[in-house]
Amino acid sequence: MSGRKVHKVQEPRLLPVAEVNGREFLVDVENRLFKNFTHPDEVIGMHSQQGRQMVKDMRGIKWRCHGLSTGTDEAEV
Repeated sequence: MSGRKVHKVQEPRLLPVAEVNGREFLVDVENRLFKNFTHPDEVIGMHSQQGRQMVKDMRGIKWRCHGLSTGTDEAEV
């Protein structure tokens, strides 16, 4: 984790949703982010310590639906 802030602006896109530890996250592989589906202010960088653990926890789970991601995101990576 570098501790730098990343600010991304993107077009609306459909992303897979995965449940990790009882919470649903949009999985934005292109921007390397997890976005909390019900609390959009919670964005986790995939290369952060928490993000790396989430990737491990996601092994073997089925991504059952898709969600729409819009707007601007900021995450610590």
